[in-house]
Amino acid sequence: MQHHSPSGHRDLSRPRVFVTRGMLALLLVVSLAVASGVYRSRSNNTTAHAAARTPSNAPDGFAELALRDTQIVVWHHALDADTGSALVLGQLAALYLQRAREGGGWADYLVADSLARHSLARRTHRNGSTAVTLVNSLLAQHRFTDARAIAKDLVGREGDIPEYRALLGEVSMELGDDALADSMYRSVWEQRLQPSMAPRVARWLELTNHVDDARRLLTFSRDQVVATRTVASETRAWFNLRLGDLELRAGNTRRARAEYEAGLGIEPGDPRLFSAMARLAMAERDPKDAVTWGERAIGLQLDPATLGLVGDAYTMLGDTAKANTYFETLDVAVASQPGAYHRAWALSLLDHGLRVDTVVAKAAAELEDRKDIYGYDVMAWSLFKAGRLAESHAMMDRAMRFHTPDPLLVRHAQAIDRAMKSAHVVAVGTR
Repeated sequence: MQHHSPSGHRDLSRPRVFVTRGMLALLLVVSLAVASGVYRSRSNNTTAHAAARTPSNAPDGFAELALRDTQIVVWHHALDADTGSALVLGQLAALYLQRAREGGGWADYLVADSLARHSLARRTHRNGSTAVTLVNSLLAQHRFTDARAIAKDLVGREGDIPEYRALLGEVSMELGDDALADSMYRSVWEQRLQPSMAPRVARWLELTNHVDDARRLLTFSRDQVVATRTVASETRAWFNLRLGDLELRAGNTRRARAEYEAGLGIEPGDPRLFSAMARLAMAERDPKDAVTWGERAIGLQLDPATLGLVGDAYTMLGDTAKANTYFETLDVAVASQPGAYHRAWALSLLDHGLRVDTVVAKAAAELEDRKDIYGYDVMAWSLFKAGRLAESHAMMDRAMRFHTPDPLLVRHAQAIDRAMKSAHVVAVGTR
């Protein structure tokens, strides 16, 4: 199908849950009213946990992390009082999801998933926000097929709500259902400037090689959100992260650095921004800086992609012992993480010539359900490493079907093309 840049394309690659300062303040007041008597012991435990990770004179981001813990305690009190409340279960699910994004860890995604399912089991009518929470939790777990089922059901019930169609667009994009993704994004084009929509539409624009349109949309939404002090710090910093990532993929390292540093000014302890700074350092061929930022990120959140990146940085520094330690840790981290296999792990193995046959098999299995461009890229690169050039070239053609200007895709495509041309020359010369 043809992919044109409609007059209002948006990037829905990452739907967000917006938690406002007003909501936080309200919940803090409620917590002071209920966190006593029979609940005191439970509250004290969580309060101590919050205090332990909140330094004195903390910036907004750290303060909100502590307050998020308090919110969760408060809503658990409400759940104790009404164990069958779909509203309370949904609120708790959204809070666990938000905390997971702020660095709470993998377990918070699983709790959000469970609470959201319990809420929806009690009520689906007027409970769309909980379905969105469940979809976002499933996306974080790389359970894209399950996420599609929930998103389709939500759009089937409440298709008049643009945010739900945009969410289905994102899930469809992740699964490689290009026609449905394009249809959903076009259907919300008029609402593309809304902060809940813009990042998703922008990602679709970027993937379909409309980078300038994506940049303009993201810049507008970034400015809009960052200027809104009632939006949680994590969310505001994420918009800087998202725009910085686009600039880094476009090769604009100075712009990427400016965005990442602006995000860190809002959320100084965000492990995703630490990882982003590590990626930037590697792009600038500064492995020492990459190690510094990457290890800070891993100290807060064990991310397979960052583990592999730090391993590569140590390799560039000539420290093979530490590099191997990180690659081994990456292996263990991915093995212990539930859900689909991790593509960063697969690419790291391939780049080091390890377990090629295993990655070929896993990539092929994933392509049965998930046919997005990055899935085809892993398949192509694994076949290339296995010496299956013709098959690799065919897979890479599918990975580049939008001519996406991602350096990773371009590097793989160029390597495969060179190998194909070289093989052709050799074949001709032996005739």
